[in-house]
Amino acid sequence: MAETPRTIDARIGDDLPRIDVIGLANTRRIMHAERHNDGTRMPMFIPAASWARLLELHCTGEGAPDRPRLAPSRVMEGLERALARIMTEIARHEAGQDEPLRPAYGVTSDLFGAEGPVDIRMVVDSTTGVACMLAAPPADMAALGLDNAARG
Repeated sequence: MAETPRTIDARIGDDLPRIDVIGLANTRRIMHAERHNDGTRMPMFIPAASWARLLELHCTGEGAPDRPRLAPSRVMEGLERALARIMTEIARHEAGQDEPLRPAYGVTSDLFGAEGPVDIRMVVDSTTGVACMLAAPPADMAALGLDNAARG
């Protein structure tokens, strides 16, 4: 049975940082974390370093008997589903509190390896005005320099 899509209306806060998402993508510092987006959800991105970590964990690293190696396309499918679930939970929580999306969230997940923190940033592309989600381990997020870019 096909899963019925659920839409959760989330308000975008006025305090979301405006950054050059397109520039980060064009210089390959971030990449889309989804195969397709029909425009009904916020575009999702991860830093290139986080994608390299996922490939190492699931595609090219040392194999384990209980963890077969996957094709990159399978890793992308899993990434897309995982981030969509995280985004849905964030949106559901904020909508339930009648609050707009905040600029930053922290979740605990094994998405990028051993269970640990994952930073979620809600940003607005400074050129297009499109709200986007960025997700990464804290070190990968910090390497993007978003906090400095948002101030400048």
